[in-house]
Amino acid sequence: LLMKLKRLKLFSIRYLADLRFAVILLLLIALFSILGTIIEQDLPIDTYKLNYPSSEPLFGFFDYKLILLLGLNKVYKTFWFLSLLFIFGISLLSCTYLQQLPSLKIARRCQFFRQQQQFKKLKLNNNIENQLISNFLFTLSKQNYSIFLQYKFIYAYKGLIGKIAPIIVHISMILILLGSVYGSISGFNAQEIVPKTEIFHIQNLLSKGFLTTVPN
Repeated sequence: LLMKLKRLKLFSIRYLADLRFAVILLLLIALFSILGTIIEQDLPIDTYKLNYPSSEPLFGFFDYKLILLLGLNKVYKTFWFLSLLFIFGISLLSCTYLQQLPSLKIARRCQFFRQQQQFKKLKLNNNIENQLISNFLFTLSKQNYSIFLQYKFIYAYKGLIGKIAPIIVHISMILILLGSVYGSISGFNAQEIVPKTEIFHIQNLLSKGFLTTVPN
């Protein structure tokens, strides 16, 4: 039973780390974000009844009842939209842990090939003849390669920043998601008329999140 649970857990993590799954989540988030931009957010119910009446539904089915049922009047605060953001964040973390970090470790690892057959398995290989090793090393160094020597064997690589860049992008996206979620559940919108030089208190709240604390 424990082995099956471990296999199921590993399969779930690998499925979450799949690029196609992440792209589908990203498209869904973009689609609902577009709907949240088109449909007015956090307005009174009468406004939606007026703009999306049941007597003349858009596309034959899209009316205020469907908007209120799906929470499209407050898209960015619904549990399903926040769940999409959460799953997308887990997908990015899984991809970073299972794919990007191992790829970075492999890129930094020196792989000294000692047999001709190992070179033939590479996608690109070439045989250089009648060239001094010192000249060859100088050429690699001039092209910004990191060079390692082991007796008569040479290992060189460059472009390590290309392996780090996806990790930085994933971390940046996760921070953006965290900021969006925190803003939606702890922020608020208010509207006040403030005369010049006067002091006012926030009273007319238009919308607020689940964890919002309004300052006095």
